[in-house]
Amino acid sequence: MENIREHYTFPIDEAVIVENVDNCIDERYHTIHFNSKDGVLEILMLGDGMSEDVFWKTLTKIAATTKIEERRGTSLGRYGWGMKISMSVADYVIIETKSNSFHGAQSWKLIDGIPKRKKEQPKKEFSENFTIVIIKLNAEYQTKITPDFIEGTLQKFYPTILRGTKVTNGYGKKRELKLFVNSNPVRPPSEVEYDKRVPLSAKVQGMEATGYVYLAKDKLNEEEQGIKIIVHGRKITKEFFGVYGSENERITGYLHADMLIEDLAGDKTSLRRNTSRWKKLGESVARQLGNFMKEIGAIREEKLPEKMFRRIQIEVNTLLRYFPELQELARRVGISFTGDVLIAKEGGDIAAKLEEGADLQRGTEPGTGGGAGVPVGPGGEPHKAASSEAGEEKAVKERRRKGGLNIISRPEPIMKEAWFSPEGIIVVNSLFPTYRKAEKMGSKEYHMMRCAIEALLNYAVKDGIIEKDKAESYSSEVFAKWGEL
Repeated sequence: MENIREHYTFPIDEAVIVENVDNCIDERYHTIHFNSKDGVLEILMLGDGMSEDVFWKTLTKIAATTKIEERRGTSLGRYGWGMKISMSVADYVIIETKSNSFHGAQSWKLIDGIPKRKKEQPKKEFSENFTIVIIKLNAEYQTKITPDFIEGTLQKFYPTILRGTKVTNGYGKKRELKLFVNSNPVRPPSEVEYDKRVPLSAKVQGMEATGYVYLAKDKLNEEEQGIKIIVHGRKITKEFFGVYGSENERITGYLHADMLIEDLAGDKTSLRRNTSRWKKLGESVARQLGNFMKEIGAIREEKLPEKMFRRIQIEVNTLLRYFPELQELARRVGISFTGDVLIAKEGGDIAAKLEEGADLQRGTEPGTGGGAGVPVGPGGEPHKAASSEAGEEKAVKERRRKGGLNIISRPEPIMKEAWFSPEGIIVVNSLFPTYRKAEKMGSKEYHMMRCAIEALLNYAVKDGIIEKDKAESYSSEVFAKWGEL
């Protein structure tokens, strides 16, 4: 109880509202009335109630310890924090419920940090089943949890419920949920004025995710930017799905994705990203969002300087010669590591000596002319060409590998940073957030090289060339060698 506040990434006064609504969504309630007056917050939920066994046994366990996980993975309020967070802002909490013939009430209070329960006489009467939570707010929160604050919190976390979208309970049934504050219906948040709107949809494990993406007329505040991911009526987080462009400050939207209920994490403002559900949904939506961004001109193909690409390819191809496993990968996909050698010399041929194990290759120069007898060792080792005319120091400066690995950068609206294709091409995704971050920090070239190496290593593990249990130490060795080059 003492450290429950530390589990939340949003304000505790908002959590009091949200946790109680989440618990209501899980059950069969159809209406919630919030009444705030004279330092007392009442939350009346109509249309359902707790059975006698749940009220006297299960609720006691929830309040005093942790919520029973009997419906874990199907409910928003499965953590049992609603009762605890309500007590943390209150002098005391009274809960009363009616379910058919059962009618009961109990109060809870923190004494020296320990929840204590007391049986109470039921006092409320309604024509249908109900549960009411009466929170006598402590001095700190009496001026914070006001009617305006409650309405703003509901607008922030449940925007589409307030617009009439039906919500799924913990039993898989949908119904409309009405919300009131001091007897007034809660207004839905203002609709954004937009220049363009396109529907979003994806099918994951037989369930449909639907929503819209908007291009707003004007710049949005940070809270509104991005696609809101809504699970069982609750806004969990917001995403750009790895797709970033020049108009991000005008992009907003929402996506109902109830299939992610099992992937909620922490205080339900984040999602586990390593599940097949999230990955499939993310890739599908990213493609659609990427196409939308291209249509509005927020994503443009960029051409990086040729010298940058040349340096990156030289570094990666040079690194390969130190690791036979990566050379084996290259051979499997048909990559040759022999090619032309660029010689920095003006005019004339260069007479070169062959070293042991080297092949005689044709040398080329910038501009006209050519060279001959340039030694290139196995794997493309960059030996200097001996020359009586230009001298050894001025001979070979760079290598151009027509048959080596090729690294390119291009915008791909998918949730992948970089990957290696069997055609010998490493693609670095210029739409991925880390690329944009590197661009802002002035480290794009370093980022591309690191991505290229990681993509190559990942493919080598996937292809069985590098054993999984040795991949980590092998990767460290590769990066260490790259750092020395």
